Amino acid sequence: MNIFAPNLYLCAYHLREDDTEGETHPLWSNCDRLLSHLTETRLIPHLHEGENRILLPPPDKQISFTLTDSNDIEGFIQPVQLQEDSYGVFLNIGYDDSDTTNLVEIPILEQLNPNQILPFPPSPYFLGQTLLLTLNLTPENQDLQGSELTKLANQCYQALFNQKADPSRSRELFGSPIFEYGNPREPDKYPHVLIWLFRDELADQTLQKNQCFSSIFDLFFYRHKVSKAFQDSREIYQQLKQYYLSLDPTLDQIQAQIDSAKPDPQDNTYLQDFKTQLKQLSADSLIYDRLLRKMKDLGTTIHINLNNYNDTIEQICAKLGIDKEELSLWRYFGEETGPYFRGQIAANLSYFEQGTGLISQAIASIRAIVEIDQAQCDRQRQEADAKYYQQQQDANQDLQNHIQAVGVGIAAGAIVASTSGLVTEPWERPDSDRFSLPYRHPFIIALVASIICAVGAWWVAEKLIKRVK
Repeated sequence: MNIFAPNLYLCAYHLREDDTEGETHPLWSNCDRLLSHLTETRLIPHLHEGENRILLPPPDKQISFTLTDSNDIEGFIQPVQLQEDSYGVFLNIGYDDSDTTNLVEIPILEQLNPNQILPFPPSPYFLGQTLLLTLNLTPENQDLQGSELTKLANQCYQALFNQKADPSRSRELFGSPIFEYGNPREPDKYPHVLIWLFRDELADQTLQKNQCFSSIFDLFFYRHKVSKAFQDSREIYQQLKQYYLSLDPTLDQIQAQIDSAKPDPQDNTYLQDFKTQLKQLSADSLIYDRLLRKMKDLGTTIHINLNNYNDTIEQICAKLGIDKEELSLWRYFGEETGPYFRGQIAANLSYFEQGTGLISQAIASIRAIVEIDQAQCDRQRQEADAKYYQQQQDANQDLQNHIQAVGVGIAAGAIVASTSGLVTEPWERPDSDRFSLPYRHPFIIALVASIICAVGAWWVAEKLIKRVK
């Protein structure tokens, strides 16, 4: 089957990657890699960073080229600055539709994608791309309808990308059928491709009217920012899910440890285990909160760019003076797909934010248990120390009493020894024949006097010691 004047348009978008600019930027490298398969022209030498939207030195608007192996196929490339954080590239490869001889067969589409270099490979900062194939229906296939048109579009897709696919949606746009391929949930696996079969010149003329294609280029940019944000949120979702599902076993384990814990001032191993878990939960809580914040940021990105997308739809309708129903194919993303992404993230946040409360509650519980058990262990340790101190005091007192008793015994022995020499004295007075009473015996007198002196000396010493203290 023949087709007339096919043209392939590439709209690709990439974040600036912070300070990565100029020749080192991967988007420009991918563009030159593509151009190397088509022509000797390169983009990077022509780049011009300035205040203009188009990153080419004035008055250039685009870089034109002709394919090295086919002079019938021409093209142009246009690097663009988008907002403050993104770059874009608008590239066209195809046949001149003003030349009526450019009637080709479908397999020729392979030349528009040499070595299957399109679409560009995904990367963390690559926002996405839309590939738009336009072609004019020939008189022999002008009357195709329904499944026959779908079959033609699928044949063009297979010839262009060397693989089979079925469109996800199809509509009439400016009087001509357009087929949409890809999955915005997984743009890396299923890129966004549009195949537009022109029945007449109305669709092409409409695209050239009032810079309509420039607005469509911006529309695709907002679409890919929304899709990229949702795709990134799925990676964060998996990480949050892993943390969240691990909470229940962790909390059950902690509860079991709490139930079986018995404060022991001699062995605080379980307290050390609790403290280790407390540190781990605190670290996990920090990671968990950061992931939640990232998902919230992605939800905000979707919200902002979805509004921009819908506003751009209205601007296109205002420029062309058409009803929004005319753009129903693109409105579907703004009214159905994008809001679904936004709602999905909101639901995920509502679900996972419960995990923050569970982690905080677990941390608070462990901290309370540790503080209570630590205080109880400290109190038991103090009581044990006090008991030990009292035992030492009692032992010291017993020792002192023993020493005092020994001292008393020694003193008594010394007194007796000092007076023992008087024991042999007679019990009668030399000048009297009468019996002498015992208390008048020299031994008794010496013993009593020694005891009185000892008691007196002890009393004086006791007073002097207390005064010194």
